[in-house]
Amino acid sequence: MAVKYIGRGGEGSEARIEIELRTEFPGIGGTIYTYQAIPTARRQEYHPAPKSGHREFLKHALLKKLEDYFFMRGVYGYAHITRPLGSLAEAYLYEWAFGLDGFPWYYADSRGESLVQLDDWDRFIQAFAEVGIDMQLDCTDPDDGRISKNIVHELIRTLSQESASRRLNCLWKRIDFGERSIRIDYDRLQRFLRDRERELRQALRHGRYELIQLACRYLLEGEAMEPRDVGRLEVLALDYRFSTLRHLNARGVGPENSREVELVPGSQHL
Repeated sequence: MAVKYIGRGGEGSEARIEIELRTEFPGIGGTIYTYQAIPTARRQEYHPAPKSGHREFLKHALLKKLEDYFFMRGVYGYAHITRPLGSLAEAYLYEWAFGLDGFPWYYADSRGESLVQLDDWDRFIQAFAEVGIDMQLDCTDPDDGRISKNIVHELIRTLSQESASRRLNCLWKRIDFGERSIRIDYDRLQRFLRDRERELRQALRHGRYELIQLACRYLLEGEAMEPRDVGRLEVLALDYRFSTLRHLNARGVGPENSREVELVPGSQHL
């Protein structure tokens, strides 16, 4: 199996999501094959710009590596951003988030309505806000602001089963990082990357700080970026994808099932 279609995962104002089981992951620098099929979301924009899939992959990767930094610092203890896995010119691939969306932001009590407390939410929002990224945007249903949107809860229970303080547990993922769903202040983000360079390099794996920095520049400059810097970004993006898929690849028992992920260099370039 290379790609097996599972079904429609949802749709919004910018894109539709298809659920696939994949052992084949095209992307920047080449195609990577895994032994174990991985449940994957394919985000396809309705009106894609040239290379928009690669841009969305880089944005998602940037957000994920910032979250890794927050995790290492102990800001919160459970990952709330899925892993990006690959891209095509007009679509990109990421780890499918299992669960349900559309939980209520409010509950009825003797005072009328009170806000539901979602564990880690305030810390998550504040951490990204401090680096210039608004993760709170587009998180309520446009037709009913009391219902959540773009937050997939992996183990949701009815509010009556939660604690007396009306808290929902921390097993949730923030999804959809399209242009209309999050807002990034790139000037503020670049200042953060300069000011925290030493801390970021210490917290993240070798090469990941440079990946974040160059991805940020590419999202700002696009085709105007120096070719040698684009080439370096492609190398770092491929290394990141390879490492991520190797981490997710669950191998079977026995020598015939123990092969690692495989890379076939290709023509996917920025």
